[in-house]
Amino acid sequence: MKNDAVLRLFSIYADDLYRFALSYTGSKCEAEDIVQDVFVKLISKPLIIRPEQEKAYLLRMTANLCKDYLKSPKYKENVDIDALGDVIGVSVDYSKDDDSLFKALSQMDEIYRMPIYLHYYEGYSHKEISGILKVSEAAIAKRISRGKEELRKRLEE
Repeated sequence: MKNDAVLRLFSIYADDLYRFALSYTGSKCEAEDIVQDVFVKLISKPLIIRPEQEKAYLLRMTANLCKDYLKSPKYKENVDIDALGDVIGVSVDYSKDDDSLFKALSQMDEIYRMPIYLHYYEGYSHKEISGILKVSEAAIAKRISRGKEELRKRLEE
């Protein structure tokens, strides 16, 4: 892709991709690296993406890079610097409700967390999510339902 096209995509979608990668990995640093890798790949490859599929394509690239990261040995020995905030006395600017919701979401299994994120935070339909995650629509609907129930139980505890 041409640099100006990549810059346009970056200005439009970088924040969405970052939030998606953050919800996937749970690490701000890794989420930033993954988003950077997405755009580096776009610059280095001669791709043509249809305008109506830009966001879905970028989210799919981000999901694939997140999966690669979670399988890597780097993930297993990595210490999340965000989690060290309490230890070193750095406070994160979240309300108590936001913090409990974030913790509950981050503890959920990936198969429930990703569809919930894409549906409620990004506004994708079940059909669109099934295309992004390459899972049937029925499976997406079931995962969202089960994920909401699991989230409800975690928040009640």
